[in-house]
Amino acid sequence: MKDSNQNKKRFNLFDWYYRQGKASDKEEINSLKDPSLINFFKLLWKRLGKLISANLIVTFGNFPIFFVLIAMSNILSESSVSPLYQAWGPIFGASAFGSNATTTALLGAFGAHAKVSVINTPTIVFYCLGALIIFTWGFTRIGTTYIYRNMMNGDPVFPLSDALYVIKRNIKQSLLIGIIDALIIAMFAYNIYFLTLNYNAGGLNPFMLFLTVAMAILYIFARPYAFIMVFTFDLKLTKIIKNALFFTVLGIKRNIVAFIGIFLVVALNYFIFMVFMPLGVLLPFVITISICDFAAVYAAYPNIIKYMMDERDAKAIIEKRHFDDDESINDNIEETITEETAK
Repeated sequence: MKDSNQNKKRFNLFDWYYRQGKASDKEEINSLKDPSLINFFKLLWKRLGKLISANLIVTFGNFPIFFVLIAMSNILSESSVSPLYQAWGPIFGASAFGSNATTTALLGAFGAHAKVSVINTPTIVFYCLGALIIFTWGFTRIGTTYIYRNMMNGDPVFPLSDALYVIKRNIKQSLLIGIIDALIIAMFAYNIYFLTLNYNAGGLNPFMLFLTVAMAILYIFARPYAFIMVFTFDLKLTKIIKNALFFTVLGIKRNIVAFIGIFLVVALNYFIFMVFMPLGVLLPFVITISICDFAAVYAAYPNIIKYMMDERDAKAIIEKRHFDDDESINDNIEETITEETAK
């Protein structure tokens, strides 16, 4: 394996709460031995504080997002006025040829104006600064994925120290896979938004929307496998991506359950947003993202142990015993798919 257990880290803001007075590492839930739904909720509740810390790492680690939020708030934009209704233009044009009772009444009904924000140079600059998230995205994802994996292993977890440790060991691949992941997510988001707006236009738009959503779901299945393999195995990036795509088939059952759970968490957050907006806006910055990511890792990691490690090393991890660093890795996932299909 590429990484090994760490010694206890020095004091830091994210870790101090867990160092003393917590017996969470005693009688640890062996989620690898029995990666059931019940154990997921037990582990989720037991490590809730660490999930919050991981979520804060994502939030502040991807600090360029705050530039985007400032730009979207229109604080930097210039203000102007614009008609509220599209009918105002034609009616105003007709009234130019002669005012009468009809056009006057229509102008009174449809001529109302409202304050609007106009994008200016400072706003554009902040949007550009926000685009720098493409360079921080991979680091935070690898760091927090490592935290979630250690939680499943039953290892002592010190969120910020663990995240920095794994990032330092995988800087190049973390950066590259983060850029690829951010670009793919942006592409899916734009395509789904565009096709949804043009759904009623007919043609191939409904079919393309369905196809894009299906591909996006498959990509959601593949993402956690790729992030875990970055720091667990010594593989090239192309092999990591290839294996992650194969795992969308190999781990289909756990992938579907994880996707349903993530969907329900996001739906609950949206419901809270509609009922009480301040809390709904705050939750993604505190806990929602980490719960979704932890669910994805909880579904993916047992499949990686099953299909990419030999029996001796898989047993050593599950039973928390020492194993050698020169274990064999089954990086030819195509053969595994063939075997599973034959069964």
